[in-house]
Amino acid sequence: MLNLVSVQKRLHHKIFPHKKSLDLPWVVLLHGLGGNSKIWYKQLKYFKKNFNVMTIDLPDHHPNPVFKEWEEQCSFKTCANMIVNVLDEHKIRKAHFVGISLGSVVIYQLMKSHENRIHSAVLGGMVIRFNRFSETLIRVGSAVKNFVPYMWLYRLFAQIMMPKRNHKASRNIFIGEAKKMGRTSFLRWFQLANSVRETTNGDHIKVPKLYISGNEDHLFVELVKDHLKGDKHGKLHVIPNCGHVCNIEKSDEFNEISSSFINSIEEISRLERAK
Repeated sequence: MLNLVSVQKRLHHKIFPHKKSLDLPWVVLLHGLGGNSKIWYKQLKYFKKNFNVMTIDLPDHHPNPVFKEWEEQCSFKTCANMIVNVLDEHKIRKAHFVGISLGSVVIYQLMKSHENRIHSAVLGGMVIRFNRFSETLIRVGSAVKNFVPYMWLYRLFAQIMMPKRNHKASRNIFIGEAKKMGRTSFLRWFQLANSVRETTNGDHIKVPKLYISGNEDHLFVELVKDHLKGDKHGKLHVIPNCGHVCNIEKSDEFNEISSSFINSIEEISRLERAK
């Protein structure tokens, strides 16, 4: 019998077994910087109808303690290894992964280092790399991070990434949850921003990938389009009138398109097994 809440030797996580069968596909949800698994509140009810679901809170994010392995080597690869440990604990051999923002970058690392554990990837608000404007912001943030409260930096970046009135709900949720994160934890992840390009660089990965971005995700959507050129294993769905945190702003469309994608991958797998 699976426990609903993890022990603290592992990343904090919750599982939501399907009422009828644990043999149904597993979907793992990974949140973005400063948030936690609460940001999936508009997905859980929908996904639980057809899948077994797991939410995982990333290292340094509430309600996780500080893990020694993370303090010693905080990197996207370390984070990916910690997530695989959670899968191993519950004997989940392979899963579909759904991420938003930073969570999508973590999934990209998982595809590179643990490709055999991933059926497919839904990459919401994907951060492929930073454009000149956002790189300048990161440099400025790095220069002043030791002199200003970390929440000032977080609020500034949240406002710049999600500037419009229809982005307000997403912005407020992430700012509210980031207050629980703490300065040291935030700054660790802030420094990891310099590793995003390295993490998403390289040959296109053969895992089936669905990128979902809002057309108002002004810092990143064009970079995603450029990244997808020549990648026969990836496709992009752009949601109109939507910003960076598309799973909250346009939850119905996000849920439908991601669920349909996962089901299509499952159908392909069934046909291949039947041959």
